[in-house]
Amino acid sequence: MDSYDILVILLAIALAISLIVWIVVGVLAIQILKRVKIASETAQQAVENVEEFTEQLKNAGKMSAVGSAVSQITKMFKGKGK
Repeated sequence: MDSYDILVILLAIALAISLIVWIVVGVLAIQILKRVKIASETAQQAVENVEEFTEQLKNAGKMSAVGSAVSQITKMFKGKGK
């Protein structure tokens, strides 16, 4: 066996090991990306829920402000009538 034959065999083994390692790394990267996608969708849903909640609070605050303004106006008119 010539030294070139041994070199070719070693390089073929190194290539095979390298291919196996990169395939495993690729599969793991795909799994991680899927989990990140799921986490980002969950975070997006949480953000939407918080936005809806704050919008409801704004509406409640507006209604409360309108109610208190109407209450003050009616108190003013009741006070002037006495």
